[in-house]
Amino acid sequence: MNPLSIDLNDLYLFVQVVERHGFTAAGDALGIPKSRISRRITQLEARLGSRLLQRTSRRMSLTDAGQELYRHCVTMVAEAHAGEDAVRKRLDQPTGVVRVSLPVAIADIVLAQLLPRFMQIYPKVRLMIQASNRSVDLIEENIDVVVRGLGVGQESSSLIQANLCSVRWALVVSPSYLAQAGPIDNLESLAKADTLLYGSINEAEAAWRLLGQDDARQHIPVGKLRLQTDNLAMLKEATLAGMGVAGLPLYACTAELAAGTLKVVLPEWRPRAGHLVVLFPSRRGLALAVRAFVDFLKSELPGLLEFK
Repeated sequence: MNPLSIDLNDLYLFVQVVERHGFTAAGDALGIPKSRISRRITQLEARLGSRLLQRTSRRMSLTDAGQELYRHCVTMVAEAHAGEDAVRKRLDQPTGVVRVSLPVAIADIVLAQLLPRFMQIYPKVRLMIQASNRSVDLIEENIDVVVRGLGVGQESSSLIQANLCSVRWALVVSPSYLAQAGPIDNLESLAKADTLLYGSINEAEAAWRLLGQDDARQHIPVGKLRLQTDNLAMLKEATLAGMGVAGLPLYACTAELAAGTLKVVLPEWRPRAGHLVVLFPSRRGLALAVRAFVDFLKSELPGLLEFK
């Protein structure tokens, strides 16, 4: 496509002169001297090789060529305004793709209860959700935002972190296991109990890392490890089956605690800090759609994860 031989700004000035019936009115509306506008229109006529306006001291009128050009220029200006409005609406309304990595347990809840509502509120946002507990390279994997839990002893990430919410964790066990193995009422009995541990299978040491009152901490090696997994659903089912004691987020076993099929032991100790954070790849800021998703999680997720 050949480049234009005329300046599009001159065409805009031409439209303003025609619609405002003169150079003076156009100059006043645009804040441009009348002489400059007159000079630009004269240059436009020279480039086109045709007179566009008939000027006299008392009136101004369009030539046939001017009328033809004006019809095209009106369409051009209208399309330019429409394009500007469309871009501004994109900035005002979240749109585009948001790529998110969530822990498996959180993804199950979010997908089931929260995402349909988010998609109704923001119909122009397309979500791509990865349910995974593994470490994610946001840049390499082209992920916009990661939600993860920060547990006891977890090293601080080099990524940018923002607090999302807190989740209450507790040590839970089935009454059938307590009836068989005896009470778990101190740290010594916990160390001897059959253990169902939440964590990666690549963790070097099987141990309880507990948090207590006033930032008290306890590190208790596990004597009898029966199960180690990063799948909360599997861990809960093994606990319900009487296989041992586990650390679980209370939101994951609300119904079982209410029904009495699970019981909290050593309530003064918790196996994880329970802080959920959002991780970003840089400080450059978030796209509007990503910000909308993060703000939605901050608003809706705490109530959903709250133990009642």
